[in-house]
Amino acid sequence: MTEHARPPATEHRPVDVSVIIPAYNARATLEACLLSLTHQRPQGNGSFEVLVIDDGSTDGTGPMVDSFASRLDLRYVHEPRTPASGRARARNIGLALATGSLVVTLDADQVVGPDFLAEHVRAHGTADDLLVVGRRHQLGEGTFDLARLARGFSLGALPEVVRGDEREPVLAALGGELSDLRTAWHYLWTCNASVRRDRLAAVGGFDEEFHGWGLEDAELGYRLVQDGVRMRYSTRAAVYHEHRSPVSASMYREWRANLAHFAGKHPDPVVRLQEMFAPAIDPAAPAAEAWVDTAVRFEHRARALAGVPQPAHHG
Repeated sequence: MTEHARPPATEHRPVDVSVIIPAYNARATLEACLLSLTHQRPQGNGSFEVLVIDDGSTDGTGPMVDSFASRLDLRYVHEPRTPASGRARARNIGLALATGSLVVTLDADQVVGPDFLAEHVRAHGTADDLLVVGRRHQLGEGTFDLARLARGFSLGALPEVVRGDEREPVLAALGGELSDLRTAWHYLWTCNASVRRDRLAAVGGFDEEFHGWGLEDAELGYRLVQDGVRMRYSTRAAVYHEHRSPVSASMYREWRANLAHFAGKHPDPVVRLQEMFAPAIDPAAPAAEAWVDTAVRFEHRARALAGVPQPAHHG
């Protein structure tokens, strides 16, 4: 493990917020992400650190990250690529190095507005038992205007927003808050989330047996909720996410393997119910219904299993 990029003056200095970003061959988008973090307006006099965990990149990520050493309280860790590599392991490395009482997770292909961290802090308030998940705007094809982002955050520096957060129509259809859902944990997407560091440590962090794409974040959400953490959705703590290509056959295979691991670890019928999403994810299967409709049925089924009233449906 190689660690560098933190100025000596900031060594061992506790901060309020630790931002953990795993990265693998994402130099261009990570640069945009870091530029947006240089423009943060933390709430009050709050301080934050950024931990970039490089999972074996070969695209020059390291020198680019080092160029931010004078602009961010930054730690960069380069891990050799091995069969054990993955987002769960990278985030656990970041968690072990974090000093902030609040941990914010981001992905390397996102840009955030100047109040992003302040909104996460505000959403938690004085509570110590919240898991906050923030809105994700999906961007269309295009590139980030790095020169413009260096001067300040601007939507004009980003590709066009083409889609909102898929979780919002689910919440609207079910007519409640995220914390009301029995399946709330399924909607922890660690591209934009925050939780107290001690709550993450209490459940053991991420499960590194998840490999490839899918469900390592939902499984962490499941354990956090089982440990008494409440989930909250924030529309204000938003990210702008680079266009994603459709799920590939290999990604679908990884999702299936991760679902099997998830269900084997937690013998809860609701965990196995996530199988319902397979037709909406499998690129080889004609989608019988939209993902949002599947998500609504998932919650209805989970409530039926628990013997509680069905949530009101607002069509």
